Amino acid sequence: MHLKADHLIKALEGKTVVSDLSFEARAGYILGILGPDGAGKTTILRILVDIFRPDSGAVFYEDQPMNRKIRNAIGYLPEERGLYGEYSVNRNLVYFARLKNLSRKKAQVEAVRLMDRFNIIEQMDMPVALLSEEDRQKVQIMCAIIHNPDLLILDEPFAAMHPNNQTLVRKLVQHFKDEGKTIILATRALNEAETVCDEVLLIDQGRAVLQDNLKKIKEKFRESLIYVEAAEELQSLQDIFGVKRMIQDEHSARLFIDNQVATQKILDIIIRSVNVNKIEVHRPNLNDIFLEVLHNGHQKGKA
Repeated sequence: MHLKADHLIKALEGKTVVSDLSFEARAGYILGILGPDGAGKTTILRILVDIFRPDSGAVFYEDQPMNRKIRNAIGYLPEERGLYGEYSVNRNLVYFARLKNLSRKKAQVEAVRLMDRFNIIEQMDMPVALLSEEDRQKVQIMCAIIHNPDLLILDEPFAAMHPNNQTLVRKLVQHFKDEGKTIILATRALNEAETVCDEVLLIDQGRAVLQDNLKKIKEKFRESLIYVEAAEELQSLQDIFGVKRMIQDEHSARLFIDNQVATQKILDIIIRSVNVNKIEVHRPNLNDIFLEVLHNGHQKGKA
């Protein structure tokens, strides 16, 4: 299912939370909507599933506005979990499946299949409120996928998950992608997004600061990165030949290096210039790229 968001604007309590945002999600691809807490990720997803209406702009699904058929083809994992704690795992799953028009028999079959897949079959008759936080997260994910949606929208799917279960979620998302489903995943965990997403939309304060195919983004920011920690002032490192950009914190700095200059030469100069506590060389990951884009944006704002 192809989704297109066109110039979305949304204000909550007098504050603009989503600001003129446009993007597309395509079948067979995983789109990551990424950013820190408060960036607007959850609000965007709530607009996509028609919980919130945008103040301006529109969302189209296969070039159509939201309707009952489209709503039933969407699987949604909300940030604020919406299970019925007094009811059993099985009853919750069957209930949410029935909301998506599955027959009672089909709902029961799918519930058992998913409980077995998520290794929670022995708790099927247990009230959800008595489950661990991680198991409740599993049940919420199962409720989102029990009807085999064409569009899967996940808000912080890796939260409260043990690494083994994070792997399970990644495999699940990959399975839906392989089946040609459309997946939108919102998270502040950029390291997780980097392992699963094909395309990313990086947002800050409701605005897009970077959006593209992930491979293209990493190619654009492919310079080597030197990370330095020291107790002394590091500002002078900005003047080293070959240092294209530097992002500095109180006692650390990230130096983005021109690929035409030997990294070892710059390392030697840094070691001679300051008394380093730690120094590392690597390619920028998605978190590094996001910090650089934000830094450059803030610098332009001050100009």
